[in-house]
Amino acid sequence: MRRWLWLAALLAATAGWSGSETQERELRRAIAESDRGMAALEKGNLKKAREAFDRALTALPDFPQGHLGLGHLAMRERRFDDALREFKSAEDGYKGMSSITVQLEADRYARSRDELTNLRVALTQLEGDSRKSQTMLETERTSTGLSAGQVERELARVRSRIQTLEGMNPPSSRTIREAPAEILFFQGNALFNLKRLDEAIAAWEAALKRDPKQPLVENNLAVAYWKAGRFDDARAAMLRSETLGFKVNPNFRADLEKALSAAHR
Repeated sequence: MRRWLWLAALLAATAGWSGSETQERELRRAIAESDRGMAALEKGNLKKAREAFDRALTALPDFPQGHLGLGHLAMRERRFDDALREFKSAEDGYKGMSSITVQLEADRYARSRDELTNLRVALTQLEGDSRKSQTMLETERTSTGLSAGQVERELARVRSRIQTLEGMNPPSSRTIREAPAEILFFQGNALFNLKRLDEAIAAWEAALKRDPKQPLVENNLAVAYWKAGRFDDARAAMLRSETLGFKVNPNFRADLEKALSAAHR
């Protein structure tokens, strides 16, 4: 499974600005252990996968990818109730990780204000040196120990950095990101296996609202609609999945066409 983009963004947010070195270390450990767990799961080593996912959740108890991994593990073992619980924990954990993002971004913003204050002081001094350097010899140095040319280059750098910092907006704790569509897709799979058909359909429909370009979700919905007797909806979902590049099972297509013909007589 690919590493989620939001995790990459979160790590980028922590670089050099971490509100807590311990928190960042635990986050990186959770990511690494989850990656090890997925690699073990793909190789069929369920024991090693479970141990890695457990270590990820020891580092960060709400870490979504750790719960997601345990959910996949439970699906392999046909423990569908456990899988559904883990997939829902992954969804809840995503909100928690968003809170960590907000916390880290708040610290990043506070540090940027300190840097901005220091740069403005430096800018004032550099601008004074720039004026003095116009009457200085090339070999002379300003009060900052820089030559005239170096002063101008440093002025340009400081002004550019100040402009960047002034353009930063404070983070908003009101912004809570939704879990990725794939988490709802997995919840739907567990619900379908639990024979909770209406709930599975609702989960897959919700997944498509978050990301309409999900051929596997469309295919699963086609099957679920068919089982629910919603044959027109099933055909529409099947066609959408094909448009998105999914190769539909020909036996399913034949069964659906028969059901449609019988329903429209």
